[in-house]
Amino acid sequence: MKKLILIILASLSITAAAFAGQDSFFTNEVSLGTGIPIYNETSSVSRKDILGTTNYKRIVAGLTADTNLNISSSIKILIGAELFTDFLWNSDLFYNSLDYAFFSGIKFYPGVKGLNISITYVLGNRTDFISQNPAVTQSWGNGFRLAIQYDFMTDRVTKIKPILGGYYRFVPRGNYSTDHILSIYSGIRF
Repeated sequence: MKKLILIILASLSITAAAFAGQDSFFTNEVSLGTGIPIYNETSSVSRKDILGTTNYKRIVAGLTADTNLNISSSIKILIGAELFTDFLWNSDLFYNSLDYAFFSGIKFYPGVKGLNISITYVLGNRTDFISQNPAVTQSWGNGFRLAIQYDFMTDRVTKIKPILGGYYRFVPRGNYSTDHILSIYSGIRF
């Protein structure tokens, strides 16, 4: 069932991207961001060990692509996918995470130019790559994503419009394990 949902969401996103245009029913957004991942399962001892040292290195980056179905000027239906990465290392030890998710929900424009708020249902998974251990894939989970975003140049006719925003993503994974991600991002809408 989950694979079917993923296939449907991916198909809708690809179809929307193919037919998107200036006055189209579809608009697309692509953004890059960074943030703070919070994983509360007990199996991440090596992650906590690396974070406890003073000279660790870390790169946290995310990529999001989504499509808006423009049903009205103030309400949009949102379909998208994102990849959130956390690369953490200290000399010979590393703990790298790839968190991937698919989401769908509603985006509201409350009437303040380009300001919008969205709430989406999220279906996601995470794979951890730990030094001297095989890759560990977590359970699929479903949760929600709350975002606030500002679309610049909403009153101008341009093909590309910059966006800036932030979100909180909450995904329970079972066995009392939950992932939280706080992220800020910027990108383009076309």
